[in-house]
Amino acid sequence: MKIKSLGKVALAASFFFLLTGCQPTLECGTWVFTGTPSGNAFPLTSAFTFNPASCGKKCDCQKDVMIQMTWVYDTDTQTNLYASDQPQGARSTSNGWSIDRVDGAAYGYYGLLNDGSTFYSGWNTPGANGTPNTLYDEPGGWGANTYFYAVDVAVCFTSETREKPENCHDRILGYYFWSYILDNNDVGQEFITAPAWKDLDAEFQSALAAWNNWAPTSGPETDSTATLPNAVAFPTLSDL
Repeated sequence: MKIKSLGKVALAASFFFLLTGCQPTLECGTWVFTGTPSGNAFPLTSAFTFNPASCGKKCDCQKDVMIQMTWVYDTDTQTNLYASDQPQGARSTSNGWSIDRVDGAAYGYYGLLNDGSTFYSGWNTPGANGTPNTLYDEPGGWGANTYFYAVDVAVCFTSETREKPENCHDRILGYYFWSYILDNNDVGQEFITAPAWKDLDAEFQSALAAWNNWAPTSGPETDSTATLPNAVAFPTLSDL
């Protein structure tokens, strides 16, 4: 299912109809999503609890965290928009998806500061086996007639079984899709919130590749903890 083409479809009913024929992505645990649009913003939490037994695994993830990719589309101008200061398409896929980050963040892991180890608790509180990994977000400020799509991807950042045959390190544990639409009056309306479906996992890999191609060219990245000469590429990430 091609998300870019679907994003241009104005009728939500058509999107839901097509969604019913899609296969789910890996979900090695459970998601709890909460959020209510307020004005043109969408304050929300997206929490994933890793349970390896639910997908027949035994690995022990000490710390799982989020990566978020977004797709924002202005239906008036029929162009993609981007959530941070960058030339249009500089680190996005051909379909307009990109890894979400704040300006100055060298890492694409959501909330990871430039010291490479600290996650800002206001954006992402890491989880572990049986402990929720929670992302906090509040997109807003877009103009009327805008679609905002996001996919949250839970990834094992640190694993005790890194050197064993069945390990979680750098493995993807689950995917979740959430979205909202700004109507003609620039008022947010919740759209689809559900575990993600096939093709979004492939799009995520494309977004990782786009980030990795862009990272060496980014120039200095500075936050409150450190300045790095450029953004940091992701390691190879694959489904558990």
